[in-house]
Amino acid sequence: MSVRIREHLKKLLSREKGAQVREWGARWPVALVYPHIYPVAMGNLGFQAIYHLLNAQPGLVCERAFLPSAQEWEEHRRTKTPLLSLESQRPLSDFAAVAFSISFEGDYPQVLQILEGAGIPLLAAARRPGAPLVLAGGVATFLNPEPLAPFVDAFILGEGEAGAVVFFQFLADAGGDLDRKVILRKLAQTVPGVYVPQGYQPRYAADGALAAFTPETGFPARVKPPHLPELAPFPTHSHLLAPQSEWGEMFLVETGRGCSRGCRFCAAGFIYRPPRERAAESLYPQILAGLKESRKVGLVGAAVSDHPGVKDLCRKVLDAGGELGISSLRADSVDEELFRLLAQGGVRTLALAPDAGSERLRRALNKGLTTEELSQAAIALNAGGIPQMRLYFMVGLPTETLEDVEEIPRLVKHLEHRVVKDSRGKKRLGLITLSLSSFVPKPFTPFQWSPFLEVGELKKRLKLVRQGLKGMKEVRVNTDLPKWAYVQALLSRGDRRVGDLLLAAHKQGWSRAFKESPVNPDFFTLRERPQHELFPWDFIDHGLNKEYLWEEYQKALIGEETPPCRPDICTRCGVCAGAE
Repeated sequence: MSVRIREHLKKLLSREKGAQVREWGARWPVALVYPHIYPVAMGNLGFQAIYHLLNAQPGLVCERAFLPSAQEWEEHRRTKTPLLSLESQRPLSDFAAVAFSISFEGDYPQVLQILEGAGIPLLAAARRPGAPLVLAGGVATFLNPEPLAPFVDAFILGEGEAGAVVFFQFLADAGGDLDRKVILRKLAQTVPGVYVPQGYQPRYAADGALAAFTPETGFPARVKPPHLPELAPFPTHSHLLAPQSEWGEMFLVETGRGCSRGCRFCAAGFIYRPPRERAAESLYPQILAGLKESRKVGLVGAAVSDHPGVKDLCRKVLDAGGELGISSLRADSVDEELFRLLAQGGVRTLALAPDAGSERLRRALNKGLTTEELSQAAIALNAGGIPQMRLYFMVGLPTETLEDVEEIPRLVKHLEHRVVKDSRGKKRLGLITLSLSSFVPKPFTPFQWSPFLEVGELKKRLKLVRQGLKGMKEVRVNTDLPKWAYVQALLSRGDRRVGDLLLAAHKQGWSRAFKESPVNPDFFTLRERPQHELFPWDFIDHGLNKEYLWEEYQKALIGEETPPCRPDICTRCGVCAGAE
């Protein structure tokens, strides 16, 4: 076993604040794995929250593990060292359970890399008695877990604070006294939000579509992920501070969960319904506690600027002598005062997300932003003392035309012009960074029926944006890789057969897997789905009416907007009606 790897892990651990190193004793050991490198993992609040919750239980011990960097992988291979946990540097195969926290379907391939690096059989059916249970949760899994179904013994779907402790405590209490299959069946019968793939059999129609998804006796026909009715009992903030995190040692505080806006491409706006805000008064103690650990506090949420107390939260940080960070802003809920507060807190770059260049397309997305609102936000940002702006756009959106794509550079130029005009030539926007991504349709959104645009056409549209901004020295353009977005689209909406492709890609790379596999990836990506097609994720019950999502898709096609979510007066989507 490599001394260098163990020393590296010990060094990482020594630099952290808040790590919990517990003796195993009679405790049931869980390896909590984030399938990405350490800096990315340590910037994830959900991962930290589960780590803290599990270690608060007397009968559990939770340690962390991560995807090694390329250099670290080489050391593992050279020394034939299996993947180790951070806290005790034990092999993952020593744990009773290896539990993955997965935020993005693009991380699914890393799950297989980590299992192989840990010496754990990839396929659930190949694991012998005594092997760790392989478990998974996180937002990506309760959108669509099926591409990972062949590799995972059980999924815990839903918000971790609502179900994780019951889930792991059940397994700890069961111990090793029962057969693996018996434990998993009892788990699915007993704990809400549990999905055990071995208990369900898919059947396919002649055209390749999913025809049926049948549970075996004792498994629920529908899996309902638990959600927290109230966030207040579960304050969510940083429990661990790590200098090497992508956020540095910023202390993160969650201001709310979900979003009322109903953007038709955004899964978080639908599966986290109803949106829930934390009262500003309940956040003050977290902020003050955080400032004792770090000089900088980051406010995070799906739409932080929509929080009615966002300015008071900023003032609280500034009055205590701290610095600020913020995750997301809506152009129609910001003003110069907010920008000045953020500038005073040391913020140098802020992000706005028009998502589309034209007002027509933003209406189709239900984005609810006019060009004038975006202009006023840019003017206020500049006047408030923020020197740099990041703008997020997508290409390949449903109903998008080349004219819509050409509107992206036109909008950027328009925003620059409006700032100069408003300041009477005295000011210009500083560095403008465009982040351009390829649209990937997501489950549980109105666009779950929509096709992914062909890779060659996406490249053409990305090039069109770059050409339209040629000569603007103050603009930087970052784009994703359409071929990788294609893989994300495959993993986002694929069924269990895509697991075969995932396994083939793990062994021989995506290009060869696509060429040699009998599974046609275009069937899952480039095809518009008919209204009544059975989706691989339809067995998951988030409370959303599928008919409502279809109606929203039809409204998108004609450019009709829907008002923001108002749980007090509307039950149209089905979530609040089902909770009554």
